[in-house]
Amino acid sequence: MELFPPLVAGVLIVLIGVLSVVSLVGVAYNWSVIISGRSQFNKIADLEKEVASLKQDIKVLKSRLSAEEAALQAQQEAKSAEQALEKEAELAETQHEVWHAFLVDYNNLAASMDVPKAQQACETFVQANALEPFICIDHAAQENGQIMPKFAAAADVAQSTYWAWPVPEAVGAYIVVPNPLHPYDQKLHTEGGMKETFASNYEQGEFHDVQVRLPAKFQKRNDQWKIIQPGVIRMK
Repeated sequence: MELFPPLVAGVLIVLIGVLSVVSLVGVAYNWSVIISGRSQFNKIADLEKEVASLKQDIKVLKSRLSAEEAALQAQQEAKSAEQALEKEAELAETQHEVWHAFLVDYNNLAASMDVPKAQQACETFVQANALEPFICIDHAAQENGQIMPKFAAAADVAQSTYWAWPVPEAVGAYIVVPNPLHPYDQKLHTEGGMKETFASNYEQGEFHDVQVRLPAKFQKRNDQWKIIQPGVIRMK
């Protein structure tokens, strides 16, 4: 016994087929939407990663720019300070400061260090001018956030790297020059406190002829030496 007539059965079969196709299309559409959503989500995640990376790159660039600007400013300040010292050296040469005669004698001595009895000549000069020889014991010491080398008395003239001339009628005030017995080299420049004590034209190498254009000004209090104003020296 047949449930449906042949014609109805045929229609039902076609209808079921159509519904199946529609269902398959719906499933395919939903799946494509899901796949598309996942793809969009992955794209968004990738974009977020790129944005985060770009932000980090920008942050690094800003820090580099800030460091470069600070270094440039420091160089400009150092150059301005050196120019000011140069002008003061020129002015001192014309005004003949109280230490002028001492400096002339010192430069004459420094220019004759190639003689056999150079050390004896230096010891005689130190004694005759009542100079106080001293050395730098910590070139990287800091005070109030600034580099402030520490100095101490030297055992003898040969060991010393600095000579201090007491300024008349000015207790604790000294004019300071380098010990000409020592060649001026990279170690003395960077570790001996020289680059903080004197502006110079030194770049590299070793020099035996060093002339002082402007002596450094120091203050001595309780056996502690302190740079009041750097000097100016020139290598030849």
